[in-house]
This record gives sequence, structure tokens and C-alpha cells, in this order.
Amino acid sequence: MRATMEYHADKGVYPPIQVHVTLGNEDLTVKMSDRGGGVPLRKIDRLFNYMYSTAPRPRVETSRAAPLAGFGYGLPISRLYAQYFQGDLKLYSLEGYGTDAVIYIKALSTDSIERLPVYNKAAWKHYNTNHEADDWCVPSREPKDMTTFRSA
Repeated sequence: MRATMEYHADKGVYPPIQVHVTLGNEDLTVKMSDRGGGVPLRKIDRLFNYMYSTAPRPRVETSRAAPLAGFGYGLPISRLYAQYFQGDLKLYSLEGYGTDAVIYIKALSTDSIERLPVYNKAAWKHYNTNHEADDWCVPSREPKDMTTFRSA
């Protein structure tokens, strides 16, 4: 968005940034397209280096508001998140026109590496069962058969 605003500042008319989200059979794809002037091909790989930025160096001491651009962390961290979810972030740029950023993320839970816990009524019963023996101070009303409980 910053590149679009800067590239078209003298015209006063700003082209929209287009976002397309597509759920395929295997991937969830998010494509963002701007018309912010693009980036030369020789600089595309550098955009994923930490602390490299095409934005002007932010001046922290002259403003009370924290700057949001210019530190060079946005694209590298975004790619890292996409790769964590078994996907990727790719940039396609046309110098003098604009850039497309495409995020691919696996859509199938079977392709995931990290298994996240499922919390529903059945799982709640599993997580909240108490397999501890009664305390001598607070005995139960009826004896429990502790041989049926297995430790995990």
C-alpha cells in the first residue's frame, strides 16, 4: 500500500489494491496485487533479507507515533509464517507497473506437521477426567477400582 501511495502521489488518484483468495483442493492461495511501480528483478531476492527495505529509513525520535514501515521485517516474517504452515510467499514484480504477492498455504489438515488440539464436548471430557486416587482426608463415598485406570 505504501508503494502505491508514493508512486501515485502526484496524480492524486490511487488505484485499488486487489486481493484474491482461492481455496483449491490442496492449497489456500491469497494473491495481493498493487500498482506501486514494482521492483527491479535484481532486487526481488533482497526483499526477503531482514533489515532490507525499499521504504525510507524511519525516524523514530522525531515522531510520537511508531513507524510501521521501513525496518525490513514484514516480508521475511510473512514468508516465515507461510513456510511454517507448509506454504510459501512469492513475489512477482513488473518494474514500472506493480507487484503481485502470492501466499500459498496447505488447506488439508492431513498435510500439517503440527497437530493442534481439538476442543469440543467429547475432547473436554477427556481433558477434564480426574484419574487421581482419593485423598485420605476426603474419602469418596464408594470405593473406586483403580485397576481400570491406565496411566498414559
